Amino acid sequence: MLSLCLLLRVLVAPAAQPPSLAARAAVLIDPGTRQILYDYNGGKRSYPASLTKMMTALLVAEHGNLEGEVVVSKRAAAVGETTMNLAAGEKLRLQHLLMGMLLNSANDASMACAETVAGSVEAFVQKMNERAAQLGMRDTHFTNPTGLHNSDHYSTARDLSLLAIQAMGRAELRPIVRMQKAVVPWPGRPYNRLLRNRNRLLAQWQECDGIKTGYTREAGRCLAASATRDGWRLICVVLGSTDAWTDARSLLEYGFASFYKVALIAKDVTRATLEVRGGVVDTVEASAVEDVVAVLPRTERPTEPRLVNEWCEAPVKAGEIVGQLQVPMPDGRWRSVAVKAVEDVAQSLWAKVLSTPWMLAVMLTTVALAIGALIHAATSEAHGARRGRQSAQM
Repeated sequence: MLSLCLLLRVLVAPAAQPPSLAARAAVLIDPGTRQILYDYNGGKRSYPASLTKMMTALLVAEHGNLEGEVVVSKRAAAVGETTMNLAAGEKLRLQHLLMGMLLNSANDASMACAETVAGSVEAFVQKMNERAAQLGMRDTHFTNPTGLHNSDHYSTARDLSLLAIQAMGRAELRPIVRMQKAVVPWPGRPYNRLLRNRNRLLAQWQECDGIKTGYTREAGRCLAASATRDGWRLICVVLGSTDAWTDARSLLEYGFASFYKVALIAKDVTRATLEVRGGVVDTVEASAVEDVVAVLPRTERPTEPRLVNEWCEAPVKAGEIVGQLQVPMPDGRWRSVAVKAVEDVAQSLWAKVLSTPWMLAVMLTTVALAIGALIHAATSEAHGARRGRQSAQM
């Protein structure tokens, strides 16, 4: 019999209605499966504002030495709007600049990070676009590491959700984006810098653990938000909202209330019984070699996996792949997973004879000799009986 393993406790609940949003575009996504649970204009190109800094931070985490010292350039120090008040020639650790960029949304820190990682802002922007292509962000183009407005600097809610997943996958970034505030050095001053996270949800909602805010006049209010409940993280992106905080929380709450995560097939737990042909026993138990996880509406229950093949041939060794299970996914496609035998099954003597040429030859020879002997005996007996009848007649 096949078995299913629920990863999260499933509560029977009526279907919830998606929230009414003030955003021009929004996406809710499960980072583990990358299933999109809500999509409103998710593929529409928009200005991402400082959500751009998720890509800047990702490249810093992937390529930078966070303990290394950075000398702030004149170009970085001169960037306006939101800053952490860097001065040209100031020396800070890259880690501190990363914190200023993610908490304060500091443009000067973003520029300094870009120059440090790639040697120049222009080279860094090239890396940003290359990385976006690698992540499948097909409707994204960056012109700077800050998100300051440029008509050729754009993305989509769907693309930015993929970027947010990558950012939250970095152990260097997760602790930073959930900080409400941090203190970093301020060289030349008798006091330190106080950085405050612009993400209001962190203070309003305990389950929120990131990620990044954004605003320009052209982009409107933007927010990439993450929340974790019972070990399950969901991520949403809202763009061009008049109330990004309410939109983001409503979407995330809707996700937790309306969906659940389940192992449609669980490694080593989901099992199948296969017929064994030519074995000393008739069946063998097999277990799945990997998990297949999906997010389902709470109004639906998972479908039992089905066996693609119902038999295998002996001999079977424990751990040997003996078949496949298939299970339907939420997008309608079928996912296949191999199953391995959990025990040995030896060949039966008869199957061994039939599958071994020399043994089969010996058996056939023996049978032929036996048949020949029987025929000879029968023939001899018939001749003897005939001679006996002839003698009696004489």
